[in-house]
Amino acid sequence: MKLLVSEQRGPEELKCFLALALTGTKFTTGALDASAAARGPQLVVADPKAQEDARVFSANAVCRYVAALANALLADDLAVDEWLEWESAVLAPWVRAATTAQDAPAPEVRAEQLAALLSAKDGDALAAAAPPAFLFGSEVTLADVVAGVTLREALALVPATQGEAPVLAKYRAYVAQLFAHGEFAKATAAPAAPSVADLSHLDAAQLAGCTQHNVLALIETIFGAAIAAAFPGLDVPPVEVTRTKNAKFGDYQCNSAMAIFTALKGSPSAAKAPRDVAQAIINALPANPAVHNFSVAGPGFINAFLTPAFVANRLAAVLRHGVQPSPPAKRLRVVVDFSSPNIAKDMHVGHLRSTIIGDTMCRILEFQGHNVDRINHVGDWGTQFGMLICHLTETYPAWATELPDVQDLTKLYKAAKERFDADAGFHQRSKEQVVRLQSGDATARQVWQMLCDISRREFQQVYDRLGVSLREMGESFYNPIIPRVLDMVRAKGLMTDSDGAQCVFTTVHKQPFLLVKSDGSYLYPTTDIAALWYRLHELEADWIVIYTDYTQKDHFDLLFEVGRLAGVLDPAVHRVNHVGFGTVNDESGKRFKTRSGEVVRLVELLDEAKARMKAQLLARIESGQTTLPREQVDAAAEKLGYGAVKYFDLRQSPTSNYIFSFDRMLSTNGDTAVYLMFAYARLSSIVRKAGVDMAALVAQSEALLRPAHATEVALAQELLQLPDVIAFIMKDLSSNRLCAYLYTVSEKVQTFVTACRVLGSDEQSSRLLLCEATLQVMHKCFTLLGIEPLDQI
Repeated sequence: MKLLVSEQRGPEELKCFLALALTGTKFTTGALDASAAARGPQLVVADPKAQEDARVFSANAVCRYVAALANALLADDLAVDEWLEWESAVLAPWVRAATTAQDAPAPEVRAEQLAALLSAKDGDALAAAAPPAFLFGSEVTLADVVAGVTLREALALVPATQGEAPVLAKYRAYVAQLFAHGEFAKATAAPAAPSVADLSHLDAAQLAGCTQHNVLALIETIFGAAIAAAFPGLDVPPVEVTRTKNAKFGDYQCNSAMAIFTALKGSPSAAKAPRDVAQAIINALPANPAVHNFSVAGPGFINAFLTPAFVANRLAAVLRHGVQPSPPAKRLRVVVDFSSPNIAKDMHVGHLRSTIIGDTMCRILEFQGHNVDRINHVGDWGTQFGMLICHLTETYPAWATELPDVQDLTKLYKAAKERFDADAGFHQRSKEQVVRLQSGDATARQVWQMLCDISRREFQQVYDRLGVSLREMGESFYNPIIPRVLDMVRAKGLMTDSDGAQCVFTTVHKQPFLLVKSDGSYLYPTTDIAALWYRLHELEADWIVIYTDYTQKDHFDLLFEVGRLAGVLDPAVHRVNHVGFGTVNDESGKRFKTRSGEVVRLVELLDEAKARMKAQLLARIESGQTTLPREQVDAAAEKLGYGAVKYFDLRQSPTSNYIFSFDRMLSTNGDTAVYLMFAYARLSSIVRKAGVDMAALVAQSEALLRPAHATEVALAQELLQLPDVIAFIMKDLSSNRLCAYLYTVSEKVQTFVTACRVLGSDEQSSRLLLCEATLQVMHKCFTLLGIEPLDQI
């Protein structure tokens, strides 16, 4: 339903609002066309069977319709109906005549007329009776809504006197009682003076910008307090604050006015437009040291600027204490499962994504103060090991004394797989080796341990190059606890026998979760449910993040569902996320491989990046573009090359595929690690050339930091955003947000140093401090990405 009312609301509109409120009818409001205003309010009722909506005209008709529809307010009682008829035929016409006639009678004459009308309605017996609480019965009826409102208007035309007629005094007392409580009191209450938000609960240092808490959260808190003060008790959606797209209009924008306007519709306090709501919020905003200069734009957007003092204080905090995290609400135990290469296989380009995305997420979580377990869930168990053990012992009789290197192991794996697929006898012997391995056979365990040790040493060389640390907990680690976890699943009555195998069926997924094969051996799902239990109950993890390729999404969705059903996982207590990353492709869009069709070894990829970067640096030295000493070229090329490979992957959305290109990732232009490091080196050079005591300058930073030029202000405000960027990453695990942020900072660095002279300028001290603060923020971003920047290139 929609109630159409005129802009100037009076007693007829009040009747409608009271009837709708007292019957609990949900409705919206709209503007009544000026040409129809004389007929009073209209109620538009949707009629799906008719071409046009039905309309109810006049306030009394609207009240009757609403009360009858709700079967409320004794709408069908004859005594109530008599009051409505009397109001319509007698009282309302008298009020109109008394207020519109050109020769309106004197007040004492109006008093006599109204007393006569009321006495006639009451009769002689009731004229002097005690004032009633309600016109009929013991509760509010439609008579009170319709006649009570008009009686209030009529009595307002007759000033109270000491010796007035008893019937007037009686109904004056009735009206006073009626409008003193409930919906009547709400509807006629005088607008309260605008309340101003109380920000005393906020930390004064945080409000002044002297800490490094999330700026966005602070602004949301300020606006939230203003909304609560302006609209007390209103149930509205969460406060919506974003950064403005155009810095000319403000730094932040509150977009909550439209939602509040919608929530107010249908109430007597409904605003005419969202802009009025926005202005009410601004009126409730107290003066504070964080934001100022509020304005309303468009349909109701509230723009606000950070105060210069707040910005300066935040940068001074960075300069004095380094980049610090915004403290989390709770420090969590987080298990991050990433990298996870397979034993007896090389780490290839496919492992790059899992390894560096997982490492970056760990670094961010650790920076936030969480207790992080970096778990390497290596593939060191299962059917493939029966195949490998069988093939190695049959093919390499001297395996115990002549250890093959990892490349030989890779060939071993391929050869073993070919035999496994083609030779039924070998296939059976391999399955028997799996049973021996799982039962603890000494020879099988010795071969297995040798394969693991060789692979582990090769893996560690890659991790050392990438600067990644992990704790190995391979599939084999969970083997001893599998029986206990399977018993838990059985105890819940979840296990189903399927052709000799044991699995779990769910109502959410079509495919079963296979836990035990028909021969009694275990599978990957068996290990994974055991790992889930161990991490949640032995490691006591609050949160688990697992990085694998996107093809395993259905498996992990099913794992988490079975874990929930088995009581292993409690969604109310535990957070679990699987991040399925995309593939690394070549220029044709196919998976990145060598010319011979083999997967690209990660070691070779890193070597190539370093070699190409070394050639670039030597060329820069020959052309006089850098003063980098030749003896530092090799180390610099390694940092740039490895950093370029990492950044090129990390800047992609974790879930998307991307095309691998050395030319693009090693470019000095665009969104590359090389470009970012050049920006960092340029700032480092400026600070180095200044030759000033930066520690002494930092000690005076609150007084000296005064960004004034537009490019200075833009850079300074961007430096404040890191805690907010990290907060978003905590929600959606999109670690590429950090790359986007670092690139934005670098772009603003280039704009700033191009537009503003630092050395020798009147603003040198302030601008040097801005450069130093920028270096600290950029260095922290590089560190979180696992990249070591260079201060000279």
